[in-house]
Amino acid sequence: MTLLGLVSGLTTGSVKAPTAALEAHTIGVLQGALLFGLAAIWPSLGGSPSLVRVAKYCALIGLYGNWIGSQLAAFWSARALFSVTGNSMPAGAAPWMEVVVATLLLLSFLIIAMCVLIFIAARETRKVMKKDRED
Repeated sequence: MTLLGLVSGLTTGSVKAPTAALEAHTIGVLQGALLFGLAAIWPSLGGSPSLVRVAKYCALIGLYGNWIGSQLAAFWSARALFSVTGNSMPAGAAPWMEVVVATLLLLSFLIIAMCVLIFIAARETRKVMKKDRED
């Protein structure tokens, strides 16, 4: 993800919406840092294996979908979900392009679900560790 974010910064001169490409660059780099942090804590997550697996897929689908949606918005100038910078983006995206970008960007709600699942798994881990200390 970090590499994809860095490469996104190189596309600002060749896309219809350079501000969206810059946003995709920032999103990729920041989400890459988040993935590095998640990789550091992942082995210590307890709880049910299915809960941790669902959190992993929420993270991967949500983070990569968010970056791909931002990068496609830059290429296509799909501005429907860009409330802050959308007015400065040129028009030109077909309606189906707007739908694809909106769908990918709305996958970022999976990142919120991932955070909730990680908090639940961490809480279960803490309960198990507390119970082991009492025994």
